[in-house]
Amino acid sequence: MKWLTRFTIVCTLLIVLTLLTAVHAGARAITGVTDIDLYHTDAPSLVVTLSRQISYPAQPGEELTLVIKTTNCGDEPAQNIVWYLDAKEPFELKETGEATQTLPELRCGETANTEYFLSVDPDARSGEYVIDLNVTYSGDFDRNYLTTMGTFEITVRVMGDPDLVLIDADLPEADPKSEFDAKFSIKNVGTGPAKNVKVSFGSQSGISSEVPNEILPKTSISYIDTIAPGETAIVESSFFVDTTTPSQYPLPITIQYENETHGAQSAQFYSVLVPVTSGNTLFVYLDSQERLTPETVGEITIGVANRGLARAKHVVFTISEGEQFKLIDTGTRYIGDIESDDYDTADFVIIPEVAGEGSVSVKVDYADDYGNQYSMTADVPIKVYSPEEMKAIAPQGGGYTWILIGAVVLVLAYVFRKRIKRIISR
Repeated sequence: MKWLTRFTIVCTLLIVLTLLTAVHAGARAITGVTDIDLYHTDAPSLVVTLSRQISYPAQPGEELTLVIKTTNCGDEPAQNIVWYLDAKEPFELKETGEATQTLPELRCGETANTEYFLSVDPDARSGEYVIDLNVTYSGDFDRNYLTTMGTFEITVRVMGDPDLVLIDADLPEADPKSEFDAKFSIKNVGTGPAKNVKVSFGSQSGISSEVPNEILPKTSISYIDTIAPGETAIVESSFFVDTTTPSQYPLPITIQYENETHGAQSAQFYSVLVPVTSGNTLFVYLDSQERLTPETVGEITIGVANRGLARAKHVVFTISEGEQFKLIDTGTRYIGDIESDDYDTADFVIIPEVAGEGSVSVKVDYADDYGNQYSMTADVPIKVYSPEEMKAIAPQGGGYTWILIGAVVLVLAYVFRKRIKRIISR
């Protein structure tokens, strides 16, 4: 019976060993471990990492130090180690020869630190930059002496500063007591993104309350989430002109923003001038004309009225010869200044070429009180009579003349007859 008991124990152990072997094989299949992994390979193995970045983050225009940590995690010494840092924009090595550094040997488990000193371009923008570090070393790889090279990516963080400036203000000429829309261009000329941008107009701008408030914003504050470096943002807003006096009125603007770590930056203060004009409305018209006929010298009088609220300065008339007439003298007349609700006229001597309805093109140049130049053109109608039309008009005037002459003759005849009767009666 003892041999049976021993046989049972031996069989049971064999079964357990078989099961353990199967489970172990299954585990190796799942984890991807092969029989080769069970045996260690004798070779050096270098692991390279960025130990420290001084300063962090790097600032544009400043110096930067990179401390590279290299550890030999293999079972053989690494020999003739060469580090080469491929520095590219926006980085530059302080000394060109410092790109390459060497070490004769790094034993198993040992660590070596190498340092690189760089300068950051003043125009470098915020972001993460990758620098390639090439590492070459030699050693015994399974009793074969070989040389190998690897490239490691070193990530460097740079943080720039935003700088917002108002580069343009698209302001139309506004009329008194009216509304107008304006556009403002704000550009980030800095090296970092501007966050939580706030643009304030008028009294909300924080500028002294002594600034006049004739230009009132309909929306006092506009917000922009982010303006990236080099980007231009457009802010549109509406305003009301709270005055009846033409002039140029200041509009205060304040720009506030933060950097990418939400640190408040210095506010920017601006003041733009809004031109408020009366819209000097000039009306050009034909004041009078003679009875013009073809190939006969005649005169026309052209008038201009200022319907606006402000003075029109240095008003000049200019007419040019056309197919319908020729000029006898110059076609330019200087009128001068015309006050609001006033008018003036200018005479031109012409020779009409053909009969019929026509027009004279009149160009008017003038300026306002702020030196702004204006120009307008108006067509003034004229009438040139044909010989037939003049004949049709002439008899009407002649008929009245003969009636008057006849009346005079009758009166004289009546008087003469009475005198004759008196003489006869004597």
